[in-house]
Amino acid sequence: MTEARVFPTLDIEGCFNVRDAGGWPTSDGRTMRSGRLYRADEPQRLTPAGRAVIEGIGLRAVIDLRSQSHFERGPGFADAARTYNVTVVDRVINTEEPRRVEEPADIADLYDEMVELRRDNVVRAVELVADNIGTGPVLVHCMAGKDRTGIVVALIQAALSVPLASIVEEYARSDEPTRQRRAEMIAHPHPGDPDVAAAPGMIWTAPAEAMEIFATRAIARHGSLEAWPLAIGIPGQTVNALREHLLDP
Repeated sequence: MTEARVFPTLDIEGCFNVRDAGGWPTSDGRTMRSGRLYRADEPQRLTPAGRAVIEGIGLRAVIDLRSQSHFERGPGFADAARTYNVTVVDRVINTEEPRRVEEPADIADLYDEMVELRRDNVVRAVELVADNIGTGPVLVHCMAGKDRTGIVVALIQAALSVPLASIVEEYARSDEPTRQRRAEMIAHPHPGDPDVAAAPGMIWTAPAEAMEIFATRAIARHGSLEAWPLAIGIPGQTVNALREHLLDP
């Protein structure tokens, strides 16, 4: 199998969790292409220097998974003509009545609920990646770049036959950046920020075990990682487009 080429977090001033999601070998001996699919936290703190780096990527599309109210704060990573707001959940945690999130399994439970409640928009987000990835790089993001974004990226990687261990490793790379973002939001809050200090600290982490539990449950339900995207309603032609544009021959 080809050795993984894992790309470091990009130095984007004002963001904490921007990186190329590619470089991973697949179980059928191919490689997920680099320079095509990017993942990120939100751009509200993006500086002019950070924006210049983002513009240098040449994004074809941005899939913003945040709530409508957070999306409307603007500006985004790209102009409106290239940006799609596909809300997966209005908020990951209700900080007024926070739920129990004390261990990785609680995070996996939260992801199961997201997919069940907003399956239509999870599918739509993956479809939009497939619709645009053939003509240029696509960036998927939410607030921290690890929950809603993590689900969408995991589904795409499953469709590409990226092994479970690599999907888990890719997700867990968001752990330290997410902790850094939480600290920054507490120290220097912006208008419209959620009350992150009131949310359980565990939700501002990305433990490998959380994705391992979430994806392993999907395998148990649907039979394999490759069957998972199709089982939740992602069309076969979308999977084919992802494989065509995101796999090296």
